Amino acid sequence: MARIRHIALLVPASGGYSRGICRGVATYALEQEDWLIFPYERAEFMKLPHWLKKGHIDGIIGFISTPDLGRQMKSLGVPIVDVQGEGNCPGYPWIDTDPGVVASLADEFFAKAGFNNFAYCGYPGVFFSDRRSEAFTALVRDRGLSPHVYEPPPKVSNAIRQQFREMRGLEYETNLAAWLVRLPKPVAILACNDTRGQQLITACRDLGIAMPGDVSVMGVDNDEILCRLCRPTLTSIAPDTEGIGQLAGRLLSSILDGDPVEARLYKQPPLRVVERGSTDVTTAENPLVLAASRVIRDRACRGISVEQVCELAGCSRSTLDSLFRKSLGRSIAGEMVRVRLGNAMRLLENTPSTLEEIAEACGFQSATYFCRFFKRESGATPTQYSAAQAPSSISVARPSRESSRLAEEVAGPCTHCNSQRLQRPVCRQQLRRRGRG
Repeated sequence: MARIRHIALLVPASGGYSRGICRGVATYALEQEDWLIFPYERAEFMKLPHWLKKGHIDGIIGFISTPDLGRQMKSLGVPIVDVQGEGNCPGYPWIDTDPGVVASLADEFFAKAGFNNFAYCGYPGVFFSDRRSEAFTALVRDRGLSPHVYEPPPKVSNAIRQQFREMRGLEYETNLAAWLVRLPKPVAILACNDTRGQQLITACRDLGIAMPGDVSVMGVDNDEILCRLCRPTLTSIAPDTEGIGQLAGRLLSSILDGDPVEARLYKQPPLRVVERGSTDVTTAENPLVLAASRVIRDRACRGISVEQVCELAGCSRSTLDSLFRKSLGRSIAGEMVRVRLGNAMRLLENTPSTLEEIAEACGFQSATYFCRFFKRESGATPTQYSAAQAPSSISVARPSRESSRLAEEVAGPCTHCNSQRLQRPVCRQQLRRRGRG
């Protein structure tokens, strides 16, 4: 029998991000015959726990929040993997959510919504915030636009960093409120995380700024509780925290086995954008497109057809379709597909409804029609998608481009369609392990 490896898991207990990492480490450990995990889940720690002594532990996976804590861990003489991602333990690997993919998801989402004004709000001086700011603003500039970035005065910035270190955060500061007022409207804001997103929503509400009409906000981390407590609820980018935990396990195993592992930053791509109320808006400048988009948002799941949308907008189909493509990059029918699919995803994520109930709520004649539509547009069946939202999750592709034939089909009464192609392969083996499929 192989010698048992004792692994210390030093990760804060608070927050969905850290809990997801713990789940990933646990998943990896269960697949190993020789791993025994010793968790230490305080809200934060600056010193090592007394039981963590040389000779008792074979390796560490942890949040290394300061260089001093990194030095303390290195003094134990065991392999280390840092899952906070700042790189405070030189000589060992560290992992973070890929800021470039975070920026790309946000930029693509806001651009498709028709925004021309973009902004970033973070905690200046905090490592992950600065990485995401640099990546997002670079993408916006590449499209010939000028992003607005929140830059507080030095004293405020120092206070923000200290508050962040102490896991308290600021409700929002006076300078942030003034910045929000000055921003050109309508504006799309990427917040560095969900906490900052919640602070932006609170500030906009107190200032009387319309959300999501004048300001649309997207967070990062998809902390389910925090996002759903916001009013409006907060759209967020879901990180692959379980993937981070499993990657940490693989890296640590390699080091323990004597295999070469580079001491560098490993970037784990996030999963997707989880749409909620804070971005539920169309920002088209053309009044006809804006009016028609509101009709679609309100009635797409109640069986309205393209012809009825055009009639209510007082415009011919050819003209309105042309305006839609120019303003939003998709047809009227394509916008109806987007709204229907988004509503279906929200119901699958947040309600215990049956497929029949969801199909009816989204305007389909039967669960069969709904399932065919959903698989074609998302790359997965509704059951697979639901499994992907469970604590152990996999990435499911969102629509990468409009299918014009399908768009025309679902814009009116639903009909059978035999296409079964996938936008991205779904790992059936993973789904079977989770008991769904």
